[in-house]
Amino acid sequence: MRVVPFLTRIGKELKLLLSVKGVEERAARMMLQERRQPDSSIFEMLVALAYRRRGWRRVEFVPETPGRGRTPDLHVFRTGSRWAAECKRLMPSTYAANEKLRGTRLAQPIHQLCLELGESVIVEVKYQVELREVADDYLVRHVRQTIERRSLAPWKDEVATGRVRPINWTLLRRILAKDYVYFDGSRMIELLAGHYDHSADHSMAAKWRRAPLRPTYADAVYQASVVSWVSESEVAVRQKARHFRSTIANAERQLPSDRPGVIHVGVESSAGPEVDFARHFFNTMQARTFAPATSRLRWVYANYFVPEATTRENETWAITETMVPYKIGHHRTHWPLPDHMLVTPENESESGVHWHPIAAANSNQE
Repeated sequence: MRVVPFLTRIGKELKLLLSVKGVEERAARMMLQERRQPDSSIFEMLVALAYRRRGWRRVEFVPETPGRGRTPDLHVFRTGSRWAAECKRLMPSTYAANEKLRGTRLAQPIHQLCLELGESVIVEVKYQVELREVADDYLVRHVRQTIERRSLAPWKDEVATGRVRPINWTLLRRILAKDYVYFDGSRMIELLAGHYDHSADHSMAAKWRRAPLRPTYADAVYQASVVSWVSESEVAVRQKARHFRSTIANAERQLPSDRPGVIHVGVESSAGPEVDFARHFFNTMQARTFAPATSRLRWVYANYFVPEATTRENETWAITETMVPYKIGHHRTHWPLPDHMLVTPENESESGVHWHPIAAANSNQE
């Protein structure tokens, strides 16, 4: 789900991509020297495609020549205008990855408990502190008490708020009676829980029967437990909402001074709308005060990608993309690539940003 949408877009517009000068050399470098980390080269190709799609007459990759000094990734030309473009692909933060790992470890004892007791439950938690501060037995202790007391009353303390509820099997069994369901996708969680919260992290375990000839799909589910959690800690939100000032400062050194420059930043995020909104706010403030050292940097484009194992029928992946332009300083230079998308078909994209409350609500209803 993190690769297919990008390669699919390249495949659909391969003919147009081949009109970009130097793209075959860039592809060869990706396949040979960068095959363990191809994300940056794929992102550069998508940016080059966007310029050609928007009518830029000539787009070319700038060769990396030893001794020539630092150079941008792309030069783009059209009548009366030429720009230099640098591309940076940012991966999810280490803090976010560690937080998800910690949340998964807190959920594991619940799965074991439910398996031993033959219980099937949905556990929904909102942590108020950083997950690394949560005791190992905190969550399982609350779930055990709820099961033993047969009480659906939610709990609330200084660590988290949460609730435990039984699984309603009606929806899942109605679907499984006539179809198979991909086990590790969000659709399975949606059918078990009744809805799927795209802003939360999830951990699921079950006793299930594999479908004939389709081992990753479920034919029947006998017992299951789902733990869904979000972190509302202000410290955690700030840690995950990394702004791009250091990235821009590094990329700006690649740009020349003989033409206006633009930096394209690709940000992959699954931390939820609250974190992405905070990141956008920080980026806006940083862009307004950023002073280019030697280049004529004018704009920064940030494309935010939210990949998911989708709940949509007959699909196992999907992606939400938001593009935001950030103006550097004060100038009147028009942006070179207005309202573009890199992965999402532009005639199918929706206006607005995915962290807007309305957009987030629509995403949860998919």
